Amino acid sequence: MAEPGTVMGQDGLKWWVGTVEDRGSGQYSGEKDNLKLGRVKVRIHGQHTEDKGQLPTKDLPWCYVMNSTSSASISGVGRSPTGIVEGTKVFGFFMDGDGGQYPIIFGTLPHIQQKGGSGPNSPGSGGAS
Repeated sequence: MAEPGTVMGQDGLKWWVGTVEDRGSGQYSGEKDNLKLGRVKVRIHGQHTEDKGQLPTKDLPWCYVMNSTSSASISGVGRSPTGIVEGTKVFGFFMDGDGGQYPIIFGTLPHIQQKGGSGPNSPGSGGAS
């Protein structure tokens, strides 16, 4: 997190676009979101290699999904962001800016999945990694 006396994002947020590869079920990464916070594994374009042999899905970061203020988002109270599935394009930012360790999903992006796209369920992706 931020150093004492600093404000997160004070040097500007680092925005990104990525593809969800595991929605916390562990089906594609072997890791479940045991905290049950609605976290997902995301391959962030330009940050992570597309080569799943070099960077397997299980090694991708857990991304938290921002919820609206109508959700408490604490201790199992509130809504679960369950609309995201493998192959969903997401838009987000790193809460720690250039540190790139605390990815937050801001929303999803509409798209038509193309053959050979990234994500374990993408057509032509070769299946789970």
